[in-house]
Amino acid sequence: MEFHPTSYTLGCVECGKTFSEDDQRLACDELHGPAFLRAHYAARQIAVRGGAAGMFRFGDWLPLRRPVTNSGVPVAFPSEKLGRALGLENLWIVFSGYWPERGAEMKTCTFKELEAPPVCSRFAGGGRTLVVASAGNTARAFAEICSRNDIPLVLVVHEAGLDNLWSTHPFSDAVTLVGVDDGADYFDAIQVADMIARRPGYAAEGGAKNVARRDGMGTALLAAAERAGRIPDHYFQAVGSGTGGIAAWEAAGRLLADGRFGAAKMKLHLAQNHPFTPMTDAWAAGSRALLDVAEDELKARLARVSAVVLSNRKPPYGIKGGVFDALTETGGRMYAVTNEEASTAAALFERLEGIDLDPAAAVAVGALKQAADRKLIDPQEMVLLNVTGGGKKRLFGEFPIHRLAPRVVLKRHEATEETIARLFG
Repeated sequence: MEFHPTSYTLGCVECGKTFSEDDQRLACDELHGPAFLRAHYAARQIAVRGGAAGMFRFGDWLPLRRPVTNSGVPVAFPSEKLGRALGLENLWIVFSGYWPERGAEMKTCTFKELEAPPVCSRFAGGGRTLVVASAGNTARAFAEICSRNDIPLVLVVHEAGLDNLWSTHPFSDAVTLVGVDDGADYFDAIQVADMIARRPGYAAEGGAKNVARRDGMGTALLAAAERAGRIPDHYFQAVGSGTGGIAAWEAAGRLLADGRFGAAKMKLHLAQNHPFTPMTDAWAAGSRALLDVAEDELKARLARVSAVVLSNRKPPYGIKGGVFDALTETGGRMYAVTNEEASTAAALFERLEGIDLDPAAAVAVGALKQAADRKLIDPQEMVLLNVTGGGKKRLFGEFPIHRLAPRVVLKRHEATEETIARLFG
């Protein structure tokens, strides 16, 4: 397959400072508040790379520096049955997962597989080991891609996410899994990953701050726009950190600047799994900052949701260029979807469209149903539903499954700088 490095710079969304050299830079070095960097690509109009592998066909708008083996690409198509059931005349679905009849071959069954290849391509390495924190799906995607490319990786996953570390192929020894238990959640995993990344020889992947992660997820919108020939009027997705929503917003801005995909100012519709709804609650209150809720209460709410992967207690909501700004610019909405609503939505989708959904995608369908029932959308406008994961039930029936066991499991109280220095010194 062909590979061509991408020409791009990095720019701060707060002060506009530009960086022409990229060594895994995650933040601006000027003295101002937290703000995202954004990639500015030399190609103002995207030219799909027909000879490129997988998602790298959208390489003009990905920060690619070295070849990385990948095969996954999101698949977009118009929905007739679900759209008809919801009273929507122009509903489109972009699907990331395993659905061979639709041409979807992501065997991680999650759109997190769109994050790992560009992140690994952007990461020059230089003898360093990449460190990634995850609630489960991201870890599975990075483990898959790093195993296939023999890229040294340390994954940090809290106990509720450890069952998500599986693959249809054996994992490489390049991948090390660290578990954090004793009531730990995603935020605890992030803290442990940060401690490891500060050790010599390790490097933080960066999460939402990594332009490669965001632009990788943005290819879901690019795939839909390529197929439909236009920018959608509305975009639905379930969010934990909100990074996928930010990615769609940024990709829509590039498509607007391209000039060939219409002038729709795509409205974001982002959903969280009730009762864990920190961003939904803040947005409803008109607050740029997350509302003050005790840690114990947040953890209690987390224990009651079905979509465990939507579990970030410290999402990039108020940061400049984050979720609040994306919702504000697009006139967006946020939704709280109960477990029962998500389960009903998943059953409806599987019956009408013919494939099983992961819990997060079920939340997105639940939000779409809320919006349709409340007449929040013009039935004739183009709606894009990002189905961020599905096909696991189908995949498990067709392939042998390999599990990745933790090399070490830390109790929350054991996760100290001293312990990390001893284990990763």
